[in-house]
Amino acid sequence: MTELGAGPNPRSAEKVVTVAVHKLTELQYGEDRKGPFKMYIYEPHSEYHRGGVWFRKKPLYPDEEITTAQAHNRAFAAVAKGLEVRICDGGDMLVFHAKDGKILYPENPKEFWEACG
Repeated sequence: MTELGAGPNPRSAEKVVTVAVHKLTELQYGEDRKGPFKMYIYEPHSEYHRGGVWFRKKPLYPDEEITTAQAHNRAFAAVAKGLEVRICDGGDMLVFHAKDGKILYPENPKEFWEACG
């Protein structure tokens, strides 16, 4: 727990607020195959990415989304380069995860891409 509060103030009583601090230690995987999805491709040897891109089979917002086929091509190229790829559903559950050139989830990535697109 972390305590937040201002120093003593002569005009008001000091108020201390206790805030819970949580650190995510495990990735959470999901089963959504309907989308929309958001894909993150991480920088080489880094825990950072340049932002995600939304995708679905038929984009509703062509200026902001790509197709599932385009996402598949980008993900395949990134995995081939050994980059980490994370794809999340709308609730931020991982539905696809690859790292170091290996697909970690789902067990059958071909079925995943077929179901998505």
